[in-house]
Parts: sequence; structure tokens; C-alpha cells
Amino acid sequence: MKSFTFLEEFVNLPELLDRVENDKDLLAELLALFQEDLPESRAALQTAINGGNLRDIERAAHRLKGMLANLSARDTASLAAEIESTARAGNAQKIPELVSMFDLLITAFSIALDSFMASA
Repeated sequence: MKSFTFLEEFVNLPELLDRVENDKDLLAELLALFQEDLPESRAALQTAINGGNLRDIERAAHRLKGMLANLSARDTASLAAEIESTARAGNAQKIPELVSMFDLLITAFSIALDSFMASA
């Protein structure tokens, strides 16, 4: 694998490497699985938002939070957690703003991840 430079902006690299016991092949597998699952997970969140179903928004955000936490992507996972808790609290008015911020961050993370994986 090449440099982790792109990923370091989004993940806590020492924590992530520790999580996979410095197994770079396992790390590549986890990152590939994340890339594969991300579009469906983002679509589920968007569908829930479009439907205005707070419980579905909460579930979709929870799934994204878990995926991101497993990759030690703390800032992005934290934002997903905020969407989850906001939906749980029934604060529908705040969700569009949070989702807008989340979309920007997850898109940048995804681009960095694509670039990293292409260079690996």
C-alpha cells in the first residue's frame, strides 16, 4: 500500500492500524467493503429523509455511524451520531443542516478513499 496521506485527514490512522493489528491487507479489505456499502447506506439515509421518517433516519444514521467508527473516522462518525440523536429527539428541523454537513464530509472522505485505493 502506498502512503496514507489522503486518509489521515479523515481517519485516526494509528487507531485504525491498531484496530487491524497493522495488517495492511485486512485494512484494504475493510476499506473496500466500506466503499462497497457506502452508496447503499447513503441512499437509505436519503430515502428516510425524503420520506420524513425520523425512525428510519435514526437507523440509517446509526448504520453509517458504526461503519465510520470501525474505520476510526471520528469526525464523520460523530456527525452521523448527531444526525442519529437529532432524529431520536424528534428534531426534524435540524436534520437537513446536519445532513448537508455530513454529505460534504462523507463525499470528501469517499474521494480521498477512492484516491488512496487507486494508488494502493
